[in-house]
This record gives sequence, structure tokens and C-alpha cells, in this order.
Amino acid sequence: MARNDAQYRLWLELVGEILQQPLGLSSRYEGQLLELLGQSFNGACIARNRVTPEWENHILALWPRDYLPDQPPVDYDFRQHPLLRWFALTRQPGPQSYGRVPDALASSSLKQAWEELARPWGITHQLSISLQIGGGDHNVGSGDYEAYVIHRPDRDYTEQEFDLARLLQPILNGLALHLALAPQEGKAARQSCSYGLTLREMSILTLLSEGLTAESLARRLSISPRTAGKHLEHIYRKLDVGDRLMAVQRAYELGLLKPAPGNLLQNQRLESKTR
Repeated sequence: MARNDAQYRLWLELVGEILQQPLGLSSRYEGQLLELLGQSFNGACIARNRVTPEWENHILALWPRDYLPDQPPVDYDFRQHPLLRWFALTRQPGPQSYGRVPDALASSSLKQAWEELARPWGITHQLSISLQIGGGDHNVGSGDYEAYVIHRPDRDYTEQEFDLARLLQPILNGLALHLALAPQEGKAARQSCSYGLTLREMSILTLLSEGLTAESLARRLSISPRTAGKHLEHIYRKLDVGDRLMAVQRAYELGLLKPAPGNLLQNQRLESKTR
């Protein structure tokens, strides 16, 4: 319990530090996040992976750096990977480890093939914590699937570690959303700061532009509808608008958001034409 308490403190400190930074600076913190994941789960290697609908696996971030090749071996079919098969076939969003995938979903021969491939890097045992960033289908094989994956060579993950993974999953999802929203240039970051918008409020603005309701974005961000409503109130006040459609329009005008196909404004126009 003492170790868990120490880990919780480190996570709270990191989350608090990230959320207090201007939007454009948050991406530099992912290395610290990966390192803390490794420390929390005794991992030898931590990665943020994306699997495309074509089952191509890409490493988006890695700690320690250069621990693994930038791209996986081309002769391995990731449709046969036991953990990916678990997520694709069960559609379960919670954390899962390689050792807990039942033989009914991944035969011993499939597991042996992965272990032979992974053994040289010491990444045989994996714990995957799925993420949901932005819109779209986040199921393996259906849309881009993204997850933090903790690797180690020697043993499966304990129930205590699973409890920690479940606790961290909504936090990781929220932080990954912020990191993904961080603009490559500083202009939008400076503008958002000049209007007093926080990282959380910018992420909510982006979800509003995708057409999400207050209830939907509350579920996406793992917050209560009441908390979501409070965030919306703050956004409306800071942008001097009265509703979510006007908030998104104002964000586009100020350059805080970039228009994209399927945004809230386009959806509203389509709805008005069909009435």
C-alpha cells in the first residue's frame, strides 16, 4: 500500500503540472508520462502504439528511446497478435495483459510465434491500456486503435497492477487527448491562453466541433454531466457566446480550431436543411 500511495502522489503531481501548462507546451511531457508508467508497473519498455484499420502497427512514442525498432518486423501479421485479437474479438475497452488472453481467442501456436519474435527485446509480457482520442471507431480492425503498452520480459501482471491500470485509464485518456491537441506551432496556444482557456476547455471545444453533446463529451472524458456543464459555462463566458454552436463558430474565427469535415457547424446546417 505504501508503494501505491507513492505512485498516486507522483501521478497527481505530473497531471497537475501538465494541466497548468499552456496548450502548446504539453507535448514535451509525454516522455515523463512514459517513464512514470514504466516505474509504476516495473516495465522494461513503454510505448504508445497505433494500429490502423489495415492492422499496421506504429510506435508513436517510446521509453527508453531506441529500445525498439521504429517499425515492427514486416513478416509478422499483427492480426495474429494475442492481445490485439482479444480487443478485436471482445470489444472490451478495459486494460488487458498478454498472459490473460484465453487460448480460445489465441492458440498456443499464436502465442509461441509472438514470444519468439519478442524475446530478443524482452517484451514478451504486455499490459495494454486502450485510449480514445477524438472521434471515430476505436476498435481494433475498425478504426485507428491507440493504446499505451507496458512491456516486460519475466512475468504477467498482478491483480494489484490491474487495479492501478483501471484507475489510470481515464487519466491517460485525458492526458493523451491534451497531448494530441497540442498545436505544432505556438500561435493557437498563445491565442487560447489570451482568452483564458484551459487545456480541458480546449479539448471540450474540439469535441463540440465534432458534434458531441454535453452528455456525450462527459462520457468521452469520464466526467460527470454536471462537470461538463460547468466547463461549457466557462467556455461560453470566456468566448462571450450563448451556446455551443456559437462557441465553435467563435473558436474558428479566432483560429483556436481548424475547420474539418463533419464538424458541428456542418452538421447543424445539414440538420436545418432536412427540417
